[in-house]
Amino acid sequence: MSELTLPNSPSAGESPFDAIRQVRPDGLEFWSARDLMPILGYDKWQNFEATVERVVATLSNQGMALTSHVTDASKKVERPQGGFLYKADFELSRFACYLVAMNGDPRKPEVAAAQSYFAIRTREAEVRPALAGEELLAHAVLEAAGAIKRIESERAMLEAKVEEDAPKVEYHDTFVAGSDLLSVRTVASTVGVAESWLREELVRRKWIYVEKSSRWSSRKQRIVPQARYSEYSDKKAYFQRVETHDAPRFRGEVMHTLKITAAGANAIARMVPRWQTGGAA
Repeated sequence: MSELTLPNSPSAGESPFDAIRQVRPDGLEFWSARDLMPILGYDKWQNFEATVERVVATLSNQGMALTSHVTDASKKVERPQGGFLYKADFELSRFACYLVAMNGDPRKPEVAAAQSYFAIRTREAEVRPALAGEELLAHAVLEAAGAIKRIESERAMLEAKVEEDAPKVEYHDTFVAGSDLLSVRTVASTVGVAESWLREELVRRKWIYVEKSSRWSSRKQRIVPQARYSEYSDKKAYFQRVETHDAPRFRGEVMHTLKITAAGANAIARMVPRWQTGGAA
């Protein structure tokens, strides 16, 4: 595993953003999203992750190379009591951090500080060696102030939209969203088995069950089979149904995809070796 350089705890007068900056062996710097989150005043990873995802969309829409600015750094963390947990994280470039700060609430002092810091550092990289010293600082501060003013203006227009969408967002957060949910394919790959084998074992061991039906496909001009997987009541902690509203309905009901929770992934990882040798569930 490549060694990374993490600066020491901030000394007097040192920016907290400098203190968490990391440097790869090739000299490229980055910031861990997990380290950056509390400094920007976020107390929930799900909220901060949503901000990072907006930045990814912005970079993609601008045709920029995502891997140069946002890299998946998720880790599998062992638990003291056995098993493991998946901990999502991202490695962010200076420019990606700048965009994350620009997506934050400038009324928060933490966000305003981040906007100024990353605006100055980003501008420094862009204009070096054209500007230096006080002239560089002046240009960067002016640009940051202008960006904050534009964001405040946009925020005022968005507040009405947020209020309008509130019921819809609440529904999504309660019934659909789940940043720690995993697909059967992901869990199967992690524990080293085929997706089809794992799905069949979960059915055979009565962790989940499958309902089958059929529907007419206009695109294929024929009847095609449908399958919907659901969890047994005693395994609800291990699975979560994620409704797929844009998919064809199943027997007149909204279709859903069955996702695996972190607890379910841990339980499956413990049981797979036993299942492979024919042990009981």
